Amino acid sequence: MKDDDLTPYERAHRNLSIPDGWELAESEGRLEAEDVLNRLVSIALYEFGENKPDWPMALDSQGFTTALVAEGRMFDGGISVHVWPNDHPPPHVHILKKCEGDGLSVKINLETGESEGDLPPWADRKQLKNLKALVVEYHPLFAGWWTKNHGGAVVLLA
Repeated sequence: MKDDDLTPYERAHRNLSIPDGWELAESEGRLEAEDVLNRLVSIALYEFGENKPDWPMALDSQGFTTALVAEGRMFDGGISVHVWPNDHPPPHVHILKKCEGDGLSVKINLETGESEGDLPPWADRKQLKNLKALVVEYHPLFAGWWTKNHGGAVVLLA
């Protein structure tokens, strides 16, 4: 599904890994051959996949995601740090603040220690400095999560 013209909020509602998102994308004519192939792969994995207990997600017989398991930990001040199992490189963590929307996270690169993207309103420069220090302090834990879910070694270059 090509969705470059959509806002992040619109993209979230068109999540092809859930039935409602698939149906919406289909009704809008946004499905492409690659989307169908990816779903067929998910159906095949459900039927024939090995090591299912080790997977970071669960699939149903129709190829839709039924559960995602994220690595995460809560810290003082209502801050939680997560590594999503189906995320993309470069290695990074998502830092969320309790009572803020999921889309309002700080993303910090595990190799450079720098933030990526725009900061949410709750994260000022002082908060960002503290979050970067937290990532450096707990880097072995977070890098281990990334490696467990995505493979490859993660080295803090900063």
